[in-house]
Amino acid sequence: MARSSGPGSLAGVVVLRGLHPLSRPAAACVLMVAAAALLAGCGSYTKRDLVAQANAICASTVRATRALAPPAFAGSSTAGELHALADYLARALPLLRSEARQLQALRQPTEGRRQAAALRRYVAAMAASVSGFAALQAAAARDDAAGVASAERALSADPVASLAAASGLKSCGNPGATIQ
Repeated sequence: MARSSGPGSLAGVVVLRGLHPLSRPAAACVLMVAAAALLAGCGSYTKRDLVAQANAICASTVRATRALAPPAFAGSSTAGELHALADYLARALPLLRSEARQLQALRQPTEGRRQAAALRRYVAAMAASVSGFAALQAAAARDDAAGVASAERALSADPVASLAAASGLKSCGNPGATIQ
């Protein structure tokens, strides 16, 4: 086999020159089988692919939220602390919502129904967690200390961390990693 690269040839196309005429069909068959195997491999999307993409999304969100200045509580009144928390969450929520949307948009692996089910449970919990942070932000913005306490209790019972671990996601659902 030789690569054709002369004038008028298709650059990079493998040409079956110099082979005995009877061996050309065999060589062409081998090339077709190899191409089919490569194409079949391109279509598979594995649990490993999914986990790598999800971890990259979560790691990006962690970096972005860590770049936000955390709320300053020292020396503030209760109302001042609630406003600081509300302001911080107002900046963090778009990042969390984006993370949840990106995770929800991930392709499901072509293997493992159990893994796909675990990921669906995690994504649903992540969406609920984002709603919980939105409730916390809204309560803080209203100066509603009881509402803040209620939202914090709900978030502390959030299963997102254990579901992320069950899905094999190391950068996702880490308590305190996404929200400082």
